[in-house]
Formats: sequence, structure tokens, C-alpha cells
Amino acid sequence: MTNEKPTLLLEPEDIKPSNDNMKVRGAFNPAVTRLPNGKILLMVRIAETPIHGKRYFLVPMMKGTEKDPKMHIDKLPRHEGVIGNEGYLNKWGMWRLPTISHLRKVLLDETGTKIEQISQSPDFYGIKGEGDFGVEDARITFFKKQKLYAMTYVSVSKNSGVSTTLATSKNLTKWNRKGIIFRQQNKDAVLFPEKINGYYVALHRPEGLMDFDKPNIWISYSKDLIYWGRDKPLLAPRRKGWDALRIGPGTVPLRIKEGFLEIYHGVCHSRANDPESDKIYRAGAVLFSTKDPSKILARTPVSKALFGPEGKHEKTGFMKNVVFPTGKILSKNKKNLLIYSGGGDSNTTVRELSVTKVLNSMEFRQ
Repeated sequence: MTNEKPTLLLEPEDIKPSNDNMKVRGAFNPAVTRLPNGKILLMVRIAETPIHGKRYFLVPMMKGTEKDPKMHIDKLPRHEGVIGNEGYLNKWGMWRLPTISHLRKVLLDETGTKIEQISQSPDFYGIKGEGDFGVEDARITFFKKQKLYAMTYVSVSKNSGVSTTLATSKNLTKWNRKGIIFRQQNKDAVLFPEKINGYYVALHRPEGLMDFDKPNIWISYSKDLIYWGRDKPLLAPRRKGWDALRIGPGTVPLRIKEGFLEIYHGVCHSRANDPESDKIYRAGAVLFSTKDPSKILARTPVSKALFGPEGKHEKTGFMKNVVFPTGKILSKNKKNLLIYSGGGDSNTTVRELSVTKVLNSMEFRQ
């Protein structure tokens, strides 16, 4: 029997800060993979903030190396900048963030619903020049033939902005950082779990600074995971409905007999004709051809999302009404999907949906 309602898995109170001067604000948006022993590993985004004072706005920044990680905290006089929802806007027109994120391992049992162990120190973090302002929202793809784990993540950096970065590993402990693969204002990258027609394939979400279109999902190809090309837009927001404002890849595509199944996020305003109204993040599904991943076979209908924010852990938090799927995996019986999401930009939730029900909810194209 599936549990389609979200279950709270992890919240900030479960996490020990990286040092005494920091406070954990969020534990959310996890990557997920099943280990050889059947247990499930999450790489969870941990967002921390310094304990701020009245005179200064504190800005954390990574200035160390992989072997010698160091965090530095700048003290910015509050009267010299403008403090807004995004952080601190200095007199040169540059934003500085009050939070910084790293990744920590959370080990689950074989059912994927019970925590067995939580790392109480960072397992993966930004370094100088790559993630100065933190690393966020990882996704992990296991390439069975190559026996290789590939982790895409967002690096937020002083000189390279918000970019998609890659690291690979044979054991999920020692990571080989490969650098930026999709440059700034590009995030939510997920890799298909096998080569298709001789190429690695990625879904990602670039954003331009000029509003000619709405943020949508693109596809790209690579021979080596490093250099990507043949870029083209693949899936766009619709004119109305639950994904009318913006969309982005969510989970690593999963091969099933019908095709590659992807869970993505969509955003709309709470009042359709009011751009000032609150935003709501929901989730939908899309099915790609196994022979040609640029071919879309089915998609969640515009009339109803696959699921949306439910319960206080997704309806409230740092941001309200947010469910942001970043990981999915087959259950032990291989009939259900375990879908892991960030709730309210604060917590991690999990829900279980049958593969059959997901497919039946979709509109298939002729």
C-alpha cells in the first residue's frame, strides 16, 4: 500500500550546525541513490546562517580548499547597503547572501522512509572559486556500466554566479570535482542514467536576463560529461494551469518499460491573473522515449498537477507552498516511486506513488 501523502523525513532541528556561530535554517532538496546493500543515501542541502546583529549584516563565504575548508564571515555595515528578500545589496549593486549551503549524507533504511544515520558535519562544501557562496540542490546519477556516480549541483560563486557544476565518485565519499558544465543562470541539471546513442544526456534549466520566454527545460548531449552541446529547448511552461509561470527538471530520469520517467517542478501564481500574488510550486511527470530522449511521449495534464504542497511542512517554512522534487527511486517491490522533495524551502519530505498511477494520470501523445 502506498503512502501518497507527504511524510516529514528531515527538518532543521535534526541537524547540528557546522560551528557554534551558525544556525541551521533548512535541510531540504536532497539527491538520492540506492546503495549496493539496498539502503538509500541522501545528499541533503543544509542551509546555515550566521547569528546576525543589529549593526552588521553577516555574510558567510568559503575561502579554503578541498583539503583545508575554511569559512570566512564578512561584516557589512547595515547602513551602507539595502537589505531585501534576496539578501544584502551593496553600493556597487552586487548581492551578498545571508545564508550558505553545503551537503550532508543522510542514510535511510531499505524502505527509504526511516533515517538510520545523519552526518553531523559537512560532507561536501564549496571551495574558493567554486561555490564561494555555497553549493546547493544536488542530484546523483549512477552509471551502472561505468560503475560511476555523477553528482550535479548548483555552485553559487563570486565570479561565476549561479552555475551547474559536476563531481564524480566511485564510492560516494571521495569526489573528483570536474568544474562548471552549464554556466551561470543555469541550474536544476539532471543526467539520464545511461548513454543513449553513444551520448550522455542532460536536462537543465537556463535563464536569460531578458524576458523573451519563460524559464523552461532544455536538453543537451556530451561524449564525456564535461563538454556539452546540441542544446535545444524541450519543454515549456503552458499558457495556464499549475506550471504556467516556470518549470525545471526535478529528479534523475528513471528507465521503465514505457520510457524514461522524469518528475519536474512547475510554478504558477496563486491567483492566475495577479502577478503580485504568491507563487505555488507543484510537481508533474513527463515521459521520454528511450530511443530518442528529445521525444516526449506523455506529460501531466495542465488541468491537474501530479501533486502539490500538502501539510504544514510543505505549505509553510522559509517559503510557503513549495514542494520541490529532487530525488526519486524505485521502492523495493519496484512497483512504486519514492519521491523526495524540499518542503517550504526548509524540510525534506517523502511520498510514495505507484508507477501505474503516475502513468495513468498522464496525457499520452499520438
